[in-house]
Amino acid sequence: MKTKKKVVMVTHSEDITGMLKELRGLLERRGAEVMRFDTDRFPMEAHASLALDDDGEALRFRCGAEELRVGPEDAIWYRRARIAERLPMSMDKQLRHGCVTESKALLFGLMAAAPGFVLDPPERVRARGHKPFQLRLARELGMATPRTLMTNDPAEARAFIESCPHGVVAKMLSAFPIIDEQGVEQVVFTTALSREHLGKLDGLRYSPMVFQEKVEKALELRITVIGGRIFTAAVDSQRTSGAEIDWRERGVTLLQSWIGYTLPAEIERAIERYMERIEMQYSAIDMIVEPSGRHVFLEANPAGECFWLQYNSPNFPLSEALADVLLGEPGARRTLRA
Repeated sequence: MKTKKKVVMVTHSEDITGMLKELRGLLERRGAEVMRFDTDRFPMEAHASLALDDDGEALRFRCGAEELRVGPEDAIWYRRARIAERLPMSMDKQLRHGCVTESKALLFGLMAAAPGFVLDPPERVRARGHKPFQLRLARELGMATPRTLMTNDPAEARAFIESCPHGVVAKMLSAFPIIDEQGVEQVVFTTALSREHLGKLDGLRYSPMVFQEKVEKALELRITVIGGRIFTAAVDSQRTSGAEIDWRERGVTLLQSWIGYTLPAEIERAIERYMERIEMQYSAIDMIVEPSGRHVFLEANPAGECFWLQYNSPNFPLSEALADVLLGEPGARRTLRA
């Protein structure tokens, strides 16, 4: 009798995308046993363990009423993590910090020790998420990138800005929200610099920023790589007020505006080489197509969201592609260096 493959979906309890339910259904219909592991419920409500003894190894995850033992033929999908967030805030601060640190060490360590397939290993997701690394690698592989300066030096920033006749945008290296006085979450989007910003550059002594020369846009691309498949969608962000600098500011408005797009062969091959170099199965890549047709690489989020492109135009079969990779269907996984 053929043993069922098992899949653990690692996320957190506030991850409410319908993708999780749909993917679970797909996997179960293909005969897999699936469980969801909410990292914020660990270690208070969820459990994970690795036992090593003379009889072998046993990696187990338990969350609520679900429990799975993960073996060599099984898979882990590392989607999101908010490890130990449910630990009581009333705990001694040093003790709570120690518990969070130890909880992260165990969960990340278990995924590093997993005997089966992990999409994608957490340490690789973190390492490949650095924007300086991404831009350097893209350039090395022959892709165009914007003129860029990453610095905390105000004088260097002013000189760079003055050298860009078409203007400059500023962005952050990390994604973080700011909660205003009303408790509303404000996201830091890419911002076009104006003259008044030049007088505030001394603030770089508190935090570095990324400065890039503005790139003229004909289209913006979101390229989703899942295993050996590449799905490319395009949107004309310049036709929507407020989306010209960062389309995410009008993301809801643009939901139905994305269309399928065919990458030039040389750009697709460059993306393939990029994925081979970062040794990952998944990435969400942002590019700009200039009016001249030149494709400009911006960044690659190794755990970026993409599933609006399944539920809306161009309705890519992303869940099916992900299920193929997790279950190890022939040819679905990208071949990585040993």
